[in-house]
Amino acid sequence: MKIPQVVSTSKASTFSYHLACQLQRRSCRTVVSMATAKPTNYHFPGGLEQALVDLIRVGATGHSSGVRQLAARLIRAVPPEVDDPETFRRAVHGAVTASASAQDLRFGRGEIPEDGETHPLVDVDADPDGSGLVLAPGPQSQLQEIVVERDRSAELARAGITPTRSVLLSGPPGVGKTLAAKWLADTLNLPLVSLDLASVVSSYLGSSGRNIKAVLKYAQTGPCVLLLDEFDAVAKRRDDDTDIGELKRIVNVLLVELDKWSEVSLLVAATNHPQLLDPAVGRRFDRHIELDLPTVQEVRVILGNMGGEGLEDDVLDVAAQALTGLSGSAVVRTWELAQRRAVLNGTQLSIELIREVLWHDRSSGPERDRLWMLASLHLGMSARQIAVEAKVSHPTVSAALKRAKEHSHV
Repeated sequence: MKIPQVVSTSKASTFSYHLACQLQRRSCRTVVSMATAKPTNYHFPGGLEQALVDLIRVGATGHSSGVRQLAARLIRAVPPEVDDPETFRRAVHGAVTASASAQDLRFGRGEIPEDGETHPLVDVDADPDGSGLVLAPGPQSQLQEIVVERDRSAELARAGITPTRSVLLSGPPGVGKTLAAKWLADTLNLPLVSLDLASVVSSYLGSSGRNIKAVLKYAQTGPCVLLLDEFDAVAKRRDDDTDIGELKRIVNVLLVELDKWSEVSLLVAATNHPQLLDPAVGRRFDRHIELDLPTVQEVRVILGNMGGEGLEDDVLDVAAQALTGLSGSAVVRTWELAQRRAVLNGTQLSIELIREVLWHDRSSGPERDRLWMLASLHLGMSARQIAVEAKVSHPTVSAALKRAKEHSHV
């Protein structure tokens, strides 16, 4: 609604004058409340002077991530006092990236944070191996986007945009959350820093919060991927009545530190129970990627990556079908168990794999018929022996073998 200006004139009626005054006063109250809000950029007269004051104020506290945030704000909206905005943007971006690249994560003795009893609070893997990660297209695409953002961070910085700084991975146990963090570190050629929960959570009042803060500060001393595994153990909902208060203090520390987290390092938190997380913590993450149990196609790829490409296709196909519903780590364990038994028993790997998946398979239909046919052909098992292994009746197996034979002749 357009507010008429108050004009003090003898021609204006008393009623109109007072009405205009009331409208203007009401408008001024609204404008004042909006005007007191802190500007989100420096694109206003006097913006360069204000930016200099802010940089000195934040820099004097040693808050490096705050300085980078102010620099991003300057790049995004150059103050009008600057004659050559593009040259200014390049200069500010060059200053920020030079300071970041000059830092390296410190691995030396005495550099890694420790608790009060001199136990290391983190485990540093300087050469993480993320090979073997198999995910659905959606989560894999998001991880690749994070890598691309880091590779093209200069372009993002020139636009005043920061790359993904923090990622929350959730999903059932064994679906690849830890391996995904390793894959990110491996692909980005960065060390992986993993939080040691046993050392961080202390029985001494207030120590846990200090330990968490020390770890987060250490991970900002140089580019790395920081993994906070079993994140729900330290970021539980604050309305949990069973907590005596120490975990609430940890959550408060996490809220503050996540807000200050800069793009120097990538923070990856993993949890099996996202519903247990404090909602305020979950909102601090730039991305939330959910990982699911592998599909039959993904199980087939996992088996192939483990060395299964040398086996018969029908053995791998049936094994993948039988193992669908298990986590990726469970599929890997099944494969490794079959390998060990093949070596110790002097048998073929395909035989041990079929024998092992018989224990896992609870399906029905053509795939189950094929599995039992393979057990009969490769293992020489009778219908009665298969029935014992599969925990079904003998007539059920006999009927399934008959169907499989008929289908193979079609």
